[in-house]
Amino acid sequence: MTTRSRLVLPAISLLTFLLTFSSMCRSEQSDHLKPNQEIEDLTRALSGHWSLAVNWESDASSPKGSVLSGEETWRPGPGGYTLIEEETLQMREQPLFLLGILWWDSASKTLKGMECQNLLPYTCDIKGARGDIAMKWDDKQLVIDETETSETGRKSTWHEVWSDITPTSFVQTGEYGQPGAPRKKLFTIHATRLPDSKSKETAGTVPSEAQSAPESAPQLQSLTQSLAGHWTTSYVFGDGKTCAGEEIWRPGPGGYVLMEEEYIKSSSTEVFLIAFHWWDKTTNSLRGMLCNNSGLAACNLDTYSNSTLNWDGKQLTIDLQFPEHGKKMLWHEIWSDISPTSFTQTGDAGEMGGPAKRAVTIHGSKVQQHDPS
Repeated sequence: MTTRSRLVLPAISLLTFLLTFSSMCRSEQSDHLKPNQEIEDLTRALSGHWSLAVNWESDASSPKGSVLSGEETWRPGPGGYTLIEEETLQMREQPLFLLGILWWDSASKTLKGMECQNLLPYTCDIKGARGDIAMKWDDKQLVIDETETSETGRKSTWHEVWSDITPTSFVQTGEYGQPGAPRKKLFTIHATRLPDSKSKETAGTVPSEAQSAPESAPQLQSLTQSLAGHWTTSYVFGDGKTCAGEEIWRPGPGGYVLMEEEYIKSSSTEVFLIAFHWWDKTTNSLRGMLCNNSGLAACNLDTYSNSTLNWDGKQLTIDLQFPEHGKKMLWHEIWSDISPTSFTQTGDAGEMGGPAKRAVTIHGSKVQQHDPS
């Protein structure tokens, strides 16, 4: 998900990129927000690759409790505007693959977050990100409180804390209960930092799990196999101006989310983007969300509700509706001619029901990865 700016409403940050890219190619100065200090501090505290020892409390299915194991990686998204958590945990019955996205919303001056995992039918919890989750970082502890509502309307609360954070370890606890009542501890996780060499794959290469887990949707597996990799990109705008950049497409844990990380730099500014694509079993459709460095909120949840995504095995199409000067507009973006070494990406914009104008054409070329052996 890529794209345009300045003449459209700042809330629709998906469109902020195209005009930004164009101004970069003209070497014009383009002001962008810098990463918030809070998200930078949290990133410094948790970034790295960690082994996890999970002490699960006793319950009806396990009267003596249990000890589980796993691994997780915390890393900054492009430009440091987001913090990404990628976790694999061997649960009692099946593995848990989790992707967490944290960002700072300058408009509300709050830390925001969204969770994606294989045990959710919709994969990524947009509803929770919109208002059910409260997050706080005080330079020592990360606290997440979430209110959950069952199908019958019954509410429960989830309380999770990362504490005792040092350069080599941290403790993570999870509690669950009813609003206003004492919570019950479910687990305690002791994390130990692994050598930096264990997380080299996060620095621009695509991990071996690009071959998605068998349980993930076939449509997302196919899209991942087509686009996963490191690409250089060249931009040609409608006015003939050109620009260059790069895209990295990589699967999240277990292959349940496909991430696109984009970076463009000129002498005047830098553009950073990360987009998330996943399969929602409840709607039987491909969904997506965009984060970038152009608006007050690094991640724009409206890009989820206002967009339609389709992958037919050959082309990825994204349609985004947005308002402009009282009109209903449409952004139409296509990845086509996808081969193991190249792709073409086009973006058109126009009024709903009317003709669209070509805004940008992007050509991607695969960067060949060298075998370290």
